[in-house]
Amino acid sequence: MLSPTAQQYFDLESKLKTFQEDLNTKIDELNNLSNSAQDTVTYFREVMSRNNESIDKIMEHFNRDIPPFQEQTNFPCGLFDLPYGKDNRLLFNPTITEFNGQRWLIVRNCQINHHKKPPYDSFSTLDRYLLNDTDVVPGSVKPLNLPLGKSKREQWEDPRILDTGKKLVLTCTNFIQGLTKAHLAMVVMDKNWRILGINHPKYGGNGIDIMSNTGDEKNWTWFMHEGELHMIYNIEPHTVVRCDSAASPQEEYVTDLPKDLWNYGRRRGGSNPVRVGDEYFAFYHSSLPWWQSRNRYYMGAYAFEAKPPFRITRSTTIPILSGSKNNHRVLEFPLVIFPGGSLYDEINQEHTVVFGVNDFESGWIKIPHEDLLALMKVYVEPEEKDKKDRASAEATNRLRPVARLETITGADVGDKTIIPDHADDGYPGAAEKRNTKAAYPAPAKRKRKRATKTSKS
Repeated sequence: MLSPTAQQYFDLESKLKTFQEDLNTKIDELNNLSNSAQDTVTYFREVMSRNNESIDKIMEHFNRDIPPFQEQTNFPCGLFDLPYGKDNRLLFNPTITEFNGQRWLIVRNCQINHHKKPPYDSFSTLDRYLLNDTDVVPGSVKPLNLPLGKSKREQWEDPRILDTGKKLVLTCTNFIQGLTKAHLAMVVMDKNWRILGINHPKYGGNGIDIMSNTGDEKNWTWFMHEGELHMIYNIEPHTVVRCDSAASPQEEYVTDLPKDLWNYGRRRGGSNPVRVGDEYFAFYHSSLPWWQSRNRYYMGAYAFEAKPPFRITRSTTIPILSGSKNNHRVLEFPLVIFPGGSLYDEINQEHTVVFGVNDFESGWIKIPHEDLLALMKVYVEPEEKDKKDRASAEATNRLRPVARLETITGADVGDKTIIPDHADDGYPGAAEKRNTKAAYPAPAKRKRKRATKTSKS
């Protein structure tokens, strides 16, 4: 029989063996975990290495991007020599006109507080510069003293100018930052740049004044056809509205473009159309997502018939120019090419197009008409022989005249005068021109009826 001391010894020895076995088991488990962790770390490093290579390639592509617009084409092009960045001012989205032997560039002058986060604190006005071809005449800058309204906070941006023969028509996006929607206003001037009046076309979401919009309205373009003012509201579908001289809608045409091959976003205006032969030619912009919710913009061109229903006859299928990170860009603005005006030189048969670059600079390009035609797909032949197809297209796309215009807007469509606006009093012309009770169904009272003349469908 074992003594108590011996029994304790054997018990301790047994416990030590059990503990040693458990310890060996734990050591094996730890070794397995260590090996697994090492394998995981090795795999993670391999994944990180591959990811870093991918990220490096993405960032290399991001930093390289496509070339600046000056290297995207063989056509003559460049930047206007303007004081970009002076006093935190951005000079972009220009338009162009030529009359009395002089060429003028009108530019959006936007002063920005870059210390604030988006949408920033900025204020936009318009300046005009005298040009010698595409060279800015030194010291020629003059502000366009457009009204700031009673609040003195109304901004003007993205101009398009149209020479109607006796007058200049300047259409702009007009708004109060943080308070109103984008509003389309039309400034009528004589050829000494004196403001004769301001019209506020009531169409789409555009209201009778800056406070009356029901939606944002931008990028309308304008042209004269047979002595009458016409507006392009949409390119897709092509929506053309005949207006009176006070920009009140009179008749509307809408046509679709079958088998459209433009795949760079929805087309939007654009330069005012210029007539060449039996077609009007204009340059448009579109956009697609690019990086961190910012878009890349593209410039193309299209043409349409110089007669109702103004069907699109041809269009580019790939961009003429694209926004590029390699052109100067401030803050985190998008990559932009934004055409706002064009001139056609009949002698040289050449288009001069002006455009904004990355919401900072103003550029130009000269495109021979023959080369432009070569870039465009023909959708409707100018001299179409298939009368059946033509009749079908006109019948399906010719829309109604605005027969209830007076009831809807309270406007006197027979009155084609423009109420003057002297720039410092807001917009007295607009409120008097159109019925302020337009929201009500009752038409404005008149002494005698005037019928809106319409043509046959």
